[in-house]
Amino acid sequence: MGSTHLDPQIAHMVLAQVSVPSAQSPLSPRELEVLTLITDGLSNKEIAQSLGISLSTVKTHIEELLGKLSASDRTQAAIKALRQGLL
Repeated sequence: MGSTHLDPQIAHMVLAQVSVPSAQSPLSPRELEVLTLITDGLSNKEIAQSLGISLSTVKTHIEELLGKLSASDRTQAAIKALRQGLL
């Protein structure tokens, strides 16, 4: 799976602009960790290293969170999560 990076400054600006009440997350704690690192601009390889997990496990977490958020890519998942108050 190719990776698209969301600039951390943009992610933080979007988060600052969005005032959505906190919702119960459909994501697991690990998926939230992965998604947070995505919004920080980390690649899959960097996420794997940061969390001490395999690259294939990172890809599995990303596939799961994309499905749960009905997102087509990493950037869309990050934006949806920010808008929904998940991060």
